[in-house]
Amino acid sequence: MASVILRVYRYMARDWKTLTLTIALLLASIALAMMIPWYVRDLLNSIMVFDVSRLLPSSLMIVILTFLEGVVAFLDRYLFEMIAQRTIYRLRLDLYRHLHELSYGFYDRVDVGEIIVRITNDMDTLNGFISFATMQFLNAIFSAVIALSILLSLNVELTLVAATLLPLLILIRTLFDRKIFPIAEKSWRAMSQFNSTIQEYTSTVKILKALGVEDVFGRTYRSRLSSLYDLNMKFERYMSISWPAVGLVASLIQITVYLYGGSKVISGALSIGDIVAFLLYLSMLNWPLMGIGFFFMNYQRASVSGSKIFEILDREPEVKEQPNAVELKDVRGHVQFDNVTFGYDQNKPILMNLSFEVKPGEKVAIVGPTGSGKSTLIKLIPRFYDPTSGRILIDSVDIRNVTVKSLRKNVGIVHQDIMLFAGTIKDNITYGKSNASMSEITEAAKAAGIHDFIASLPKGYDTDVAERGVTLSGGQRQRIAIARTLILNPKILILDDPTSNLDAETEATVVEALRKLIEGRTVFIVTQRLSTLKLADRILVLDNGRIVEEGTHEELMKMSGVYAKLYNAQFAHQEPLAGGVEKVGLGNR
Repeated sequence: MASVILRVYRYMARDWKTLTLTIALLLASIALAMMIPWYVRDLLNSIMVFDVSRLLPSSLMIVILTFLEGVVAFLDRYLFEMIAQRTIYRLRLDLYRHLHELSYGFYDRVDVGEIIVRITNDMDTLNGFISFATMQFLNAIFSAVIALSILLSLNVELTLVAATLLPLLILIRTLFDRKIFPIAEKSWRAMSQFNSTIQEYTSTVKILKALGVEDVFGRTYRSRLSSLYDLNMKFERYMSISWPAVGLVASLIQITVYLYGGSKVISGALSIGDIVAFLLYLSMLNWPLMGIGFFFMNYQRASVSGSKIFEILDREPEVKEQPNAVELKDVRGHVQFDNVTFGYDQNKPILMNLSFEVKPGEKVAIVGPTGSGKSTLIKLIPRFYDPTSGRILIDSVDIRNVTVKSLRKNVGIVHQDIMLFAGTIKDNITYGKSNASMSEITEAAKAAGIHDFIASLPKGYDTDVAERGVTLSGGQRQRIAIARTLILNPKILILDDPTSNLDAETEATVVEALRKLIEGRTVFIVTQRLSTLKLADRILVLDNGRIVEEGTHEELMKMSGVYAKLYNAQFAHQEPLAGGVEKVGLGNR
């Protein structure tokens, strides 16, 4: 765990100039504070011998030193907080960038709630550790060294008596550390599960209400909340015990000094001023000891949080860009699968030895039974995953040899589940091309069949939409997404079941928009709707990860093979839907 904290400190070290200044200010603040007991001793000794001439100068010096120490401590604290905020800013930025670089496989395996915990709670834990615990630790170390040196210079014998109880303090700290760390680890896991529960609830709340099963989900929510509560209370219980325990040892040290030092005052070996100064310096040593204990208690949680953050930062993307990758330019849309095999688990391939060619401008539908690999196949084209073996080529160039950004810029996707972002309709249409002109925006909207609707709104293209576009109908969201794809003008297009969630009337409108979208592009279509399937020039039939049939709808029906059985089983006995749009269940995703 020490290596985790050292990595955090290396982030801090990027502000080494400001850090050097804060340490200098910290030393100055401690030095000023350490001078105060010396003048207190002089003041008391003056009172004891009735020396009025020294009362005012000693009192004045105490006031001046206290004021200066406060000013310097403020500057030091402010600058150190600035370093902490910059450190967390860099960590959050690096984490975001790395999350963006990680492949689809990472998000398939890692829960969203876990990622949220790392970006929020874990970062907050590190922030507290850097800004407060580390500051206190540095203060404690420097103060302890200086205070101990002064104590030894005042009275070696009395210092050694006070030090007899220090091993007990170290023992207490060690025992509590062993208890606290495993609880901190369990608490982190519980927080991750709880965040996942909240994420799941916000995503499914409408379904829960429709089914009237809020209480069923509520039991899961309460269970995870209770688990988190119990672990946090257990952690705080140990923390609450450890502080008084450390304070008790500190009090015992003071009592020991009172007893031994008092006897020395009575015997005349020490003055009242000496013993008071010694106790003041000793109190300056007690606080650092407690500060060091506080540091190590926070160290446990910070270590857990830091390890979770660096676990992501150290994760290598499964899809890596070649160092000499080139830009994919002037794309015609010629796509080739050359003996491609792929599986999420390398020992269980989903696609096996696929070889086919799609010519520029050709529209190809991919159909097959559930689990045949349709959705997996289209995820390989924009390099969401890399084949286990074989190659995918665009215009005779292996897509692993081009930059990921230029590849995905030329591969547009219209999904089944449409995501609209919080912002205006204009913002959503131009999300991938922020410099688009208004004429480009309206042209794309008209082609998508959504311009008239937008123009009818009071604020037009400046109308705000809620997150995920929930204030719009399914068809409206879909057509805005089509406009967003149109404005990017990709040469290769993937239609990932874009009409499956729409009613017949809305589907007819969206299909018409899709006809305009696919003109002049190479298109891959995965669909359960016959209306969308009819957009294809050719159909590839997948079964158990292999292409088993290929041809037009009519040709495949004549073969009486997999496609014909699939079609007849799910469509032949259905009546055409309203508006002349028919639905065919050609296998789920």
